[in-house]
Amino acid sequence: MRPLPPLMAALALLAVPLLSHAQTAATPEQMQETRAVTGELLKTLSGKLQQSMKANGPAGSITVCKTIAPQIALGLADRTGWKITRVGTRVRNVDLGTPNVWQHKALGHLNADLKSGAKPETLEWSEVVTENGKPTLHYAKAIVLQPQCIACHGTASKLAPGVADKLKLDYPHDQAIDYEPGQLRGAVVISRPL
Repeated sequence: MRPLPPLMAALALLAVPLLSHAQTAATPEQMQETRAVTGELLKTLSGKLQQSMKANGPAGSITVCKTIAPQIALGLADRTGWKITRVGTRVRNVDLGTPNVWQHKALGHLNADLKSGAKPETLEWSEVVTENGKPTLHYAKAIVLQPQCIACHGTASKLAPGVADKLKLDYPHDQAIDYEPGQLRGAVVISRPL
């Protein structure tokens, strides 16, 4: 057997560590876990919001999105060790809902997919990036506006009574109105090390 030329041998040795440590996609199991946590957040939030809407009406339910939704996300983050939040295409909560660069890019992909006819329940976008030298999954699951969401996110004429005043009080910099059902409202986003 002929020995490798020195340059080829050096390149072969350099490639081994890169190939053994690189992860360019999440495994099916990692994606399933991520989807499950996202589903848990959305299901829990939806249940709390529906209960509050029946008991308190739309204006009285703004508190659910302002305080309970972040608590749900924080509880899941504590349990998993992941970063979990919701971001908007138009921001209501500037402290918690303003998308970063990656999240903004994900919202763009989700919106394009929605406009091209993808079913809202299937809309997700993910990417594995290197953070602090380690592969990290960034995942976004679309939140598409439903007809009942117009009470708090519709045009001024479609907002439920008392909602505009409550929004001014709780969210003085609110931009999350003037939506129509079927539009992309935002996304649940997860960042997790792989």
